[in-house]
Amino acid sequence: MAQYQPGQRWISDSEAELGLGTILAQDGRLLTVLYPATGDTRQYALRNAPLTRVRFAPGDEVTHFEGWKMTVREVEESEGLLVYHGLTAQNEQRTLPETQLSNFIQ
Repeated sequence: MAQYQPGQRWISDSEAELGLGTILAQDGRLLTVLYPATGDTRQYALRNAPLTRVRFAPGDEVTHFEGWKMTVREVEESEGLLVYHGLTAQNEQRTLPETQLSNFIQ
């Protein structure tokens, strides 16, 4: 069973149109996920939540919620949350916590 932490980003396998979800809470056997792109909130049974963790790899392009993009060079995990390090098209080094990824990924 997956380990869920508030702030992690997941996509619904059955409702990809909701965009990138954010784990809000795990309460007993229920998991609450907010989908900011649509404003929807879903609750899933912890044992069979239809979710896939969003995890980018070096070489992938990621988008910040403010619209700027970068190419991932390195991924680190800190307290269950991912942090991406990379370069923008202007060769600026940037850091992007998964909590700040664009909500419109499907």
